[in-house]
Amino acid sequence: MTINATTTTMSAQNRSALNAKARSGTTWIVIAFGSGQVIRLGMNIILAGLLFEEAFALMALVNAVMMGLAMFSDIGLQQNVIQSPRGDEPEFLNTAWTMQVIRGVVLTLLAASLAWPMSAFYGANDSAALELRWLIPMVALTALIEGLRSPRVLSAARHMRVAQITRIEIAVTIVNTTVLLSLAWYLRSVYALAIAAVVSASLHAALTYWFLPGERARFVLEATAVRSIFSFGKWIFLSTLLTFLSIQIDRLAFSAMYPLAEVGVYSIASSLALMIPSLIGSLQSAIVFPWYARMLEDGMALSEAFHKAMMPVLVMSTYVVVLLIVGAQSFFALAYDDRYSQAAVFLPILAASAWFSNIGGLYGSAFLVKGLSKWLAFASAVKVLSFLLLLALLSLVESTMVMATTLVLASEIITVIVSRYLGWRLGLKNLRVEVVMLFMLIFSSGLGLLLVHHFQPFAHLHPALQLLVLGTLTTTLFAPLFLKAIYPLLRRRSS
Repeated sequence: MTINATTTTMSAQNRSALNAKARSGTTWIVIAFGSGQVIRLGMNIILAGLLFEEAFALMALVNAVMMGLAMFSDIGLQQNVIQSPRGDEPEFLNTAWTMQVIRGVVLTLLAASLAWPMSAFYGANDSAALELRWLIPMVALTALIEGLRSPRVLSAARHMRVAQITRIEIAVTIVNTTVLLSLAWYLRSVYALAIAAVVSASLHAALTYWFLPGERARFVLEATAVRSIFSFGKWIFLSTLLTFLSIQIDRLAFSAMYPLAEVGVYSIASSLALMIPSLIGSLQSAIVFPWYARMLEDGMALSEAFHKAMMPVLVMSTYVVVLLIVGAQSFFALAYDDRYSQAAVFLPILAASAWFSNIGGLYGSAFLVKGLSKWLAFASAVKVLSFLLLLALLSLVESTMVMATTLVLASEIITVIVSRYLGWRLGLKNLRVEVVMLFMLIFSSGLGLLLVHHFQPFAHLHPALQLLVLGTLTTTLFAPLFLKAIYPLLRRRSS
């Protein structure tokens, strides 16, 4: 009896400590995400005045190469360390780090090998693209440097030391902004962007050794650990590859079907909608997934952990989605000219699709923590294939960009249905919560859109005042949900 009581007390203490880490980590991520968005927005405005348009086009091509190669070679090293029972063993951790270093070297060489062919291909259309011969190898060094980051980063992710990681990222963002703006002012060249990228990657790598606790890094390739990582990571690789396709496929397809001017307006709306899955995705990778893993190790059932994680995440994401839906027209009237008015039609549809994407992400974290990375890959494949099938059907009729945009939403809904079925097989039966939040999404959005389109006094307000009214209305509607789902977490933290 005494042993059982002691075990129960230790388990309660472990869970309390993990919950505290989750609450603290969530706060850090939200603060870092918000401040990062503000800094990037201000930096982009200043850079637009210092550099020519070609600089941004060239860096977009360079970043596309680096992102594509990184996602095509992702074998889930961090996820491996988080979910593996051996994640704290030095041999396993250093094996994962060694593979990370090897991956960085391979990525750098692959990117450098693409520099001359890409410069020749794009240079035939615009001679400014010949700079890719030097830009791509320079930026490719960031892959090598990032591969050398301390294995303590992997350990910190496993143990949800989000505050330590986020402090480093904030420091790097501040230094990167200062270096980038100084170089841009002095050089007035695209090379300012490339040099700043290398400097920030170097600083980030160095800080992971200086400010994160842990053992020294050693090059190790333990055969058992390598097999385990590849066994788990092969499905991560496939899922990441499919995720890359799902992120890019709409722009690639629409560019071949509709005028580029329309696709450009769509891209602006899409970038705003992507803020939601970016924030929630950060929370899922840094908080939800490792919290799942530690809770399961502590004996909590996955269904219970899933239910505890779902409500706060859904309330937060639903609130932001409603703000985007009801405020789309006022925002674009305030910030953009008439050429971009159609984006106010695209944004609500894309924001709704982001809401379903967030639900799929919650199930995806649950699949990963159970070692079912192939289920995550399957869900990503469903998203890509359903979009392509619906697009093929749409191509048979005369269509508009608005009709095409609804396909993004439809493919997300189909993917969530599949993810929900897979979750049901794991015992994740939380349909009531999802239905309640879906009702809240529809009701709040409908009320806000009714005010926007059918209340004449509202139409005569300045767009900034419209946004203030809509924000106040939405916050008031969601206040009870915040009190129910999020306030108790903050209260327990203060106690």
